[in-house]
Amino acid sequence: MSQFNYQRTPSGPDPRASKIAEALRGFARKNTRLLIIIGIILIAALVLMNESFFIVGEAEQAVVSRFGVIKSIIVDDQNDFHIRFEDLLENEITTSGSVAIRRGSGLYFKLPFVDRVDKFPSLLFNYTSNSETVNTSEKKQYNITTYAQWRIADPALFSLKLGSTMNAENQLDNLIHPVIVQAINRLLAEDFISNKEALNAALRAGLTTINRDMVIRGIEVTDIQVHRTILPQANVETTYDRMKADRAKVAQQLRSEGEETYRKMVADTDLKAAQIEAEAVKAAGETRARADADAMSIYNEAYKADLEFYRFWRSLQALRGSFKENSLLVLSQDHPLWQQLVKWGLTE
Repeated sequence: MSQFNYQRTPSGPDPRASKIAEALRGFARKNTRLLIIIGIILIAALVLMNESFFIVGEAEQAVVSRFGVIKSIIVDDQNDFHIRFEDLLENEITTSGSVAIRRGSGLYFKLPFVDRVDKFPSLLFNYTSNSETVNTSEKKQYNITTYAQWRIADPALFSLKLGSTMNAENQLDNLIHPVIVQAINRLLAEDFISNKEALNAALRAGLTTINRDMVIRGIEVTDIQVHRTILPQANVETTYDRMKADRAKVAQQLRSEGEETYRKMVADTDLKAAQIEAEAVKAAGETRARADADAMSIYNEAYKADLEFYRFWRSLQALRGSFKENSLLVLSQDHPLWQQLVKWGLTE
């Protein structure tokens, strides 16, 4: 029988790990100051990097200023605001050359602890006014609400002259409403309600006037519209009556035009029917004449075959036309007709 010897392995901590931990503790005790310095350097480096770089997002734009003086702005790649409004921005800081214009989103460098970065959204803002009463050129009143879309196109001018979207909307409120009121004052009520081309032309002219004032504040208004139109209660009944009268006038005109068209169609149809009937009568007469001619020709040929019978038959036709039904004819035996009747065996 075989005999095996088993040796039990101790279950305590690994001596090598203990030695490594002890060595590290010893190093930490001896170099505590060095570790603190390294930690401070790492934190300072992170802070310095954070202060040296900034990120501009896809829907953002930024203003970089140094000691309160704007040095550059960062705008969207598609922003051509300064080109389209070059004449209006001629004397502003962003077109004077002292402010650099950089384009596109991404990572940018700035002087740490010196440069300040202010970010602004580049998306469109919606503006809706309060309801106001306006008059058309013939003094008809409507309650309207105006609607506009605008954006911050030059963040430097916006930050200097307005500073916040609330101030921007207050400025827009002071401009948009008077412009739209003046545009509607020059329109007839019918054009204001129904003629969209006339209204849009007036609003486009108003948009140009508004941007002439807002561009120098770094804002571009992209669209203005009449958001809602409501009749004042005092004018509702009068307007409804006028609308019903207009509809009745149009309906009467349509009925008159329909009746005129009906009469023309009936006259044309009667004329065509008369023409067809006349042509049919003419064709029938021609056919009847040819038939009569053919019949007479046939009769003539038949009568020529036996003239004596023809004369007898003509006598009978004459008698048929001379006497009524159940008439009594008395003939002497010497009468020619009696002789013919006897000849042809027509007597009883």
